[in-house]
Amino acid sequence: MKKTAVLAIALFTGSAAMAQDQAAPAANAALEACRAIEKDNRRLECYDAAMDALYGVDEELVTQREQVREDRFGLQSSENSLEPDSIEATISEVAADVRTGSVIVALDNGQIWDTTSNGSIKWRLKVGQRVTIAPGPFSGYRLRIEGVTGYQGVRRQK
Repeated sequence: MKKTAVLAIALFTGSAAMAQDQAAPAANAALEACRAIEKDNRRLECYDAAMDALYGVDEELVTQREQVREDRFGLQSSENSLEPDSIEATISEVAADVRTGSVIVALDNGQIWDTTSNGSIKWRLKVGQRVTIAPGPFSGYRLRIEGVTGYQGVRRQK
């Protein structure tokens, strides 16, 4: 019985090592392919996918990455490919900037946006309103109030 158990362990260990040896060239090839990608965000996505394929997906890291992407939404960046399509939040504070004539909007997620001159929204922005901010069709960002037609152009301050 002991010999059978020892033999089974040896076979399992040997086959696991053999499978790992066979997976190593594929993993190395995937990592080498990632290395050749010029754009930082694309290269990072490639490395993450290769590591996930090799070691499995770490759900906690995936959640953390999504939070970072949401936190960076609307900030100036050379590459926005990892940016979410939109964010939803609640207005926590509204103030007028007398100097520029724009309205500054603080959201419950900590982001601060100010309005631009473009937009078709007829409602005043108020504390407690649920809003969605998404990229405009050509440039900039648009704020929409839940249940209200129209939009207000906005730009991220913080």
